[in-house]
Amino acid sequence: MINPRNANKILSIKNESTSLLEAYQVSIFKDGYSDAACIARIVEIYFLNKLRIKGQKLCSLTGLMIPDTEATTEETNLLLSRFEVLCHREEEELSFRQREVKTAEYALKNAGLNVNSRTVSEVKNKNAVKGARDAYERQYHSAFLRQKEQQTRVSLFRGFGSLLLEEAEHIGGNVSKRYINSFSRPLTSPDEFINVLNDATLVRDVRFILDALCALDNAVEHILKCCAYPNDRYELERGGISRTMAYREYYRAENAILRSVVSDREYAEHAVKFNQLSEHKKKIFRK
Repeated sequence: MINPRNANKILSIKNESTSLLEAYQVSIFKDGYSDAACIARIVEIYFLNKLRIKGQKLCSLTGLMIPDTEATTEETNLLLSRFEVLCHREEEELSFRQREVKTAEYALKNAGLNVNSRTVSEVKNKNAVKGARDAYERQYHSAFLRQKEQQTRVSLFRGFGSLLLEEAEHIGGNVSKRYINSFSRPLTSPDEFINVLNDATLVRDVRFILDALCALDNAVEHILKCCAYPNDRYELERGGISRTMAYREYYRAENAILRSVVSDREYAEHAVKFNQLSEHKKKIFRK
């Protein structure tokens, strides 16, 4: 979907990178939206926050702007509040798993001693007692494994909430200190969190947002790479400076018409070719 803000602008139909910049539209989270929307919005804010440094460089070179998070204090508090509820659900599940382990542990310790659960002949039978104890051991280890998995989930949920902390610091103002303090363990990537989600539809929706943000990041990287002077001597001797200047001209914010009729590579190579012809002619007439 095209961003309504760009509805009257000339589309960069010959350049995918600027098309992605023009088309991306942030989605503000509101009360009453789904848990999936909450998670997706946190991912979006986190990635766009990380893109700010690249965005500043992009703007200084070309005047092009990356989408802003558009996050406010009110929305950030709402997101943190909603995600706190999700964390509590996981912590309640952990409490259940801990009780399950204690019950299984008690049963294991008393295996073979509780004659009310078996006949006298079974108690006297060593094989039966051993079989019962083995079953209790399997039950205990299974319960312990589920508890361990849930502990990991709780930790990752808390870590996911911390992805908003940098944006909260950027916003300043009255972002809730209580929520900020409860989300203290940062994740290295949202993927850690997504990998423990059990809802296939939720995973699909969050992956969709991630893919769109990664495409946006790749678009910015592509433009920055094109507009950076080459370090390689071979490239420098073969029109590297001219090519970079042509790319910078092509990607200037006001050159939307240019990007609607020709690709960046076509324009740069065309500029290099005719610049080389001009330079060679100058050398001839200097002799």
